[in-house]
Amino acid sequence: MSVVFYGCCIHIFEDTSKLFFPHFFTAECGLWLLLRQIGFQAIWVLLRQVDGPPYTRGWLLIGFGWYFLTNVCRAYRFGVLLAWPGPTQPLRLLPDMLVLSFLNNVLPARVGELLFPFWLQKRHQLPIGQSLAMLLITRLFDFLAVCSLFLLFALLSRDYLAARSQQIIQIAIIVLGPSLLLLAMLPWLGKQGLAILDWLLKRLGLAGYRWGQRLRQLGEGVVTAVTQIYHGRIYMKSFIWSLLAWLSTFAWFGAFLRALGIPFPYPFTVVGATFAVLANAIPFITVGGFWAHDVGWAFGFSLMGMGWETAVVTGFAVNVLTVIVSVLFSGGVFAIFCLRKTGQ
Repeated sequence: MSVVFYGCCIHIFEDTSKLFFPHFFTAECGLWLLLRQIGFQAIWVLLRQVDGPPYTRGWLLIGFGWYFLTNVCRAYRFGVLLAWPGPTQPLRLLPDMLVLSFLNNVLPARVGELLFPFWLQKRHQLPIGQSLAMLLITRLFDFLAVCSLFLLFALLSRDYLAARSQQIIQIAIIVLGPSLLLLAMLPWLGKQGLAILDWLLKRLGLAGYRWGQRLRQLGEGVVTAVTQIYHGRIYMKSFIWSLLAWLSTFAWFGAFLRALGIPFPYPFTVVGATFAVLANAIPFITVGGFWAHDVGWAFGFSLMGMGWETAVVTGFAVNVLTVIVSVLFSGGVFAIFCLRKTGQ
């Protein structure tokens, strides 16, 4: 399944291949240098732990369950932003959330975020601008939720943290302020950005061209959607669903660690994995977040007292398991879609 998507992306972005592949090669070299210090055999030995005693496979299945629940929470969050009524309507978006997770896990540089609005347009006839606005807002809420959970569990675990982590906690508190301000000012910023776009199109003499008009229409759609979503109740519900989604995400990380034979307390997992999550959000040219995720994971768990080599190995192994579970669930979604299409 991933081969099909890679082929599509290569076809879509073939004009930028000269720019893409050098960065991709550099990123993968960085990953190779990182793992070379500990040896690939250590990673293979760790992954084989999953095929050990029955309880390890049980934790793996629990991790799969938490992964599924995470995407349920994400579906309900999108349902809040779309104002879909009823308790079951947002579940229509569950297959889409599984597909988005799959795209981000197998495509480089979070290209899945760019393809997802087209997927939603095809599946639910949502305007591209509205989908982009929702993705922007959900990513802001993701950041706020992750930082909030980090602060909560870091304060609960402060006696076990390394000395330098106190400064990191202070930085996280400082960063939360501008993030909240950005959410509050989003409609105004959107209107200002649209005005700047109009000025640029006129300045460059491109306002009369078809693609310039489409770009302007897209920007207007984003601003309209952001303005419609701008409501305290919608923001609060979205934030709550974001918190639940990330609590489930950290739970699946913890379950995978236990499946690998490395039990780690849940508060420690939240604090350590936060750095992997934030690093993975940056659109580096990596597949599945490898390298960025592993560096962030190693740094975060080293703060919790885990050895650097162990932190690197576990980060890579958990990432591999995450890619596997995303492929399995999305594969089921694609199979259902294909069967429905064949039946028609």
